[in-house]
Amino acid sequence: MTVKNLVYGNLYQKTGVAKSMLALDLMSRNAGDRLLPISEYQERFGVSRGTIQNAFACLKESNAVVLENHGHQGTYIMSLNNKKLQEHCMPRGILGIMPLPYSLTYEGLATAMYEQFYSLNFNMAYARGAVGRIELVESGTYHFAICSQFAAEQSVKEGKQIEIAMNFGPGSFLSRHVLLLADSRFDSIQDGMRVAYDSNSLDQSCITRNIIHGRDVVLVPIRTQQTVTALKEGIIDAGVWNYDDILENKHDSFKVAFLDDSDYNNLFSTAVLVTGKEEKCLKAMLMKYINSAQVMTIIRDVREKKREPYF
Repeated sequence: MTVKNLVYGNLYQKTGVAKSMLALDLMSRNAGDRLLPISEYQERFGVSRGTIQNAFACLKESNAVVLENHGHQGTYIMSLNNKKLQEHCMPRGILGIMPLPYSLTYEGLATAMYEQFYSLNFNMAYARGAVGRIELVESGTYHFAICSQFAAEQSVKEGKQIEIAMNFGPGSFLSRHVLLLADSRFDSIQDGMRVAYDSNSLDQSCITRNIIHGRDVVLVPIRTQQTVTALKEGIIDAGVWNYDDILENKHDSFKVAFLDDSDYNNLFSTAVLVTGKEEKCLKAMLMKYINSAQVMTIIRDVREKKREPYF
């Protein structure tokens, strides 16, 4: 490659990056909004004025945005084509990840996300364990993840490069956790019990550590979703579980024990949406499309079986 071609290649690459960032920024805005000054985009994206202007030219030529200059009053957005903008900044679509939808609440959350993004290319993936979901957001594989507020705050304390973009409020992740016991004679952890422990679930592992404090027990490493099966098969004697599943599927053969307030709080039952740290444009775009009140209405409708879930 000649020096001339190398220069053109670098310029083209810079324009492409700026175009992607501009498109994401524009997806958080509406027709009628005034654009930021070119100088502010320069500072925000760390590129030259000419690169920003070239990026805008590309977006206008693809009919992703129509702008109108009002002289000293600035430049205004006349119209936006969000699907075309998305092609420039998210060619694979908006990608989210959340827990496996094994309860009506999780089904409601998934349904809410699809309804919020109905006008865009969007896909939700499902994976167990907040640790793994948060790492996938941190690496840039997914744009956002849904987890409990406790898991998100714990991850931030541990130095994970993520931040909470939205909080859906208490009861949005699950109604609460409970303790399932194979032996109905007991309503708490006893010495000698074999207790389920999932190190990949920040919620389950923390609650489990709280309730076994001071007890001589055996921690059995299993996935949280295998708790009921492990109880039935006699592999464990007790395990923390999602109360929503109890309400939906009964599990009459087990003793259900509610946890003391000292072992439990609303952070475990509150759903939050996390993004990578300093992802300001992405966060603004997500906040434009996701309405917390609507999300909770959809979750409630799915819980009460007034709405058919889809995910």
